[in-house]
Amino acid sequence: MLNMKIAYISKSCYADTDFPLIRKYQQMGHEVHYFLNVDCRELHSTLIDINVQNPNSCLLSPDAYPELDVYRNYIDMSNVYIVNRAEKSSINYKTLRLAHLVDKKLQEIQPDVIHLLEPPYINNLLLYKWRKKMVLTMHDPFPHTGESFARRSFFRNIAFKLIKKFVLLNARQKSQFSSRYKIQENNILINSIGRFDYLQLFVVPRKKKSKVNVLFFGRISPYKGVEYLCEAMTKVHEVLPGVTLTIAGGGDFYFDIAKYSSKNWIKIINKYIGVKQMAELFDDCTISVCPYTDATQSGVINTSYSFSKPVVATNVGGLPEMVEQGKSGLLVQPKNSDKLADTIISILENENNLLEMQKFISDEYYASDKSWDIIANKYIEFYKML
Repeated sequence: MLNMKIAYISKSCYADTDFPLIRKYQQMGHEVHYFLNVDCRELHSTLIDINVQNPNSCLLSPDAYPELDVYRNYIDMSNVYIVNRAEKSSINYKTLRLAHLVDKKLQEIQPDVIHLLEPPYINNLLLYKWRKKMVLTMHDPFPHTGESFARRSFFRNIAFKLIKKFVLLNARQKSQFSSRYKIQENNILINSIGRFDYLQLFVVPRKKKSKVNVLFFGRISPYKGVEYLCEAMTKVHEVLPGVTLTIAGGGDFYFDIAKYSSKNWIKIINKYIGVKQMAELFDDCTISVCPYTDATQSGVINTSYSFSKPVVATNVGGLPEMVEQGKSGLLVQPKNSDKLADTIISILENENNLLEMQKFISDEYYASDKSWDIIANKYIEFYKML
């Protein structure tokens, strides 16, 4: 296989999907240069929790942030560059200088491909001089409910006109994406997200708890459907009184949570959850639930699978491609608390079926189509099309 020189430009909120892929590229012998944007407004992400940001807007080595030290035996950090954005303003002399520094580094590297995890915005439009080498992954091809912003849409539309190769992480939205943005389907790769094996770095062997726990994990937002899960779990608790619910994630509740927070079988952790605590929550849960009202795909599902925990999810967006009905979990229609409750009860009442699902998840994500070997090879073949 021809080894490639890859510039991979991302930001901390995508690091959970970046790290395993970069590790696999390195194992395959490809030369990967990883540009990790650290923004002063986004210092706390799933994988990286930065306490104090370096005050300079510049390129830094990973040594600048000791929070990255835990990953040094997981990926080779020698070609990792921290794009340190210390300015709140999107456009000023310092942010423009930082864009120039990134461009200068790219000129030194002369990559075969530049893989972006987000469209260039006003502070890094200089990237478009490399557009003929660009591949752009769209984690969210269409804005979620309550999360559409005119300025963001403007720069997304520029990207759809200037970049030729795109990656989506589910097949259900391919035709709609192609039609809406006038992109030929043969320029769109459908790929997957694999197992987040780096999470094992944070698992401390301990005695398993005997309780049955249902976990909702993630940022609280209207499209997440948390209110339907709370309603459903009230019915679940009546049938299975030993079952507990944990809701963990930052953000403002958009419905009346008070009537649920007083129940002794519901635990609400309404704050940013660091990677260590996240690993503990998934390690302790029995199943996780994604009751979304709309979605593209979900890193929560992959996190759950990383601990071989089945998922109950709604049949929206690309989630049906991530949850194999009856094998890795169960699907239910959105906004239906009764159906959601019945589905959760059915998966928790059948212990043998639960164990079979756990085994299927382990087998599928270690060695089958969802493995990082397959995912990485798909990307490399797509890069060659450039």
